[in-house]
Amino acid sequence: MATITGTRDAFIALLQERGVYTRLGVDRSTVSNWRRALKGQDNKFMPSLDKMEEMLLKSGAKVAREKVWIIPVEK
Repeated sequence: MATITGTRDAFIALLQERGVYTRLGVDRSTVSNWRRALKGQDNKFMPSLDKMEEMLLKSGAKVAREKVWIIPVEK
């Protein structure tokens, strides 16, 4: 098990796994399109952050730490 910081980096690492499309329940071409998009070759297939998170969770990945937002309050 590897610890990776960042949703995008974790998703890229997931897509490097051979045959990952079977575990994710998507077509082989979908994974291929995502790989190309993430390399900057075809942005029309760029997965959203929500889609990346969905696929990471589907693969069995776990969130180590939730996102923390600090929003400035106007006075």
